[in-house]
Amino acid sequence: MSLGRLEVILLGLLSTGDRTGYDSWKWLEGHGPFVGYTAKTSQIYRQLGKLVEWGWATQFLDPRSSGPDAKLYRITAAGHATLQEWIDSPYIPSPRPLDPDFQVRLRFAGSTGPEKALELVRIELAYRREREASIDRTFDEVLVSADATTEERQWSKEWFLMQNERGHYMVSNLIAWLEATERRLQSLIGKTP
Repeated sequence: MSLGRLEVILLGLLSTGDRTGYDSWKWLEGHGPFVGYTAKTSQIYRQLGKLVEWGWATQFLDPRSSGPDAKLYRITAAGHATLQEWIDSPYIPSPRPLDPDFQVRLRFAGSTGPEKALELVRIELAYRREREASIDRTFDEVLVSADATTEERQWSKEWFLMQNERGHYMVSNLIAWLEATERRLQSLIGKTP
């Protein structure tokens, strides 16, 4: 099932209890950077309105003694079903190693239990290992001007290697985290590979 990141986040948040748009924004301000996604308040309110329009959430007033009443949003049975359908849909890793899709999926689908989290971690780990093994790390002469001096060519090669190393270290760290998380989840549920 194809849901936008903000739709998933809002449905995931509403699945844990009623929230205002401001509550959702506060969560994204604090936790959004860790899932690789943030949104402006206008985006959040617009998307909450769409969830109501689609029948995935309802809106009601929460009377306040000091100030205007707050609009609360509550997930509906259809919203729960939509979220569950997304949780059960196949996860396909992104070619970009730090793409927010994995973090959002792990946060909201993985929260249903360690088995689902382990499934997601194993899919991502297998994909990252395969991609890392297949990367061509040879210097690309196309990126050097045809009239470059020897010094400029040497710098281009060195700069290429530095950038290549950066990507390799980022992916290596991600793989190490995925491996450690896989072991931790296996021990939590008593399964071995």
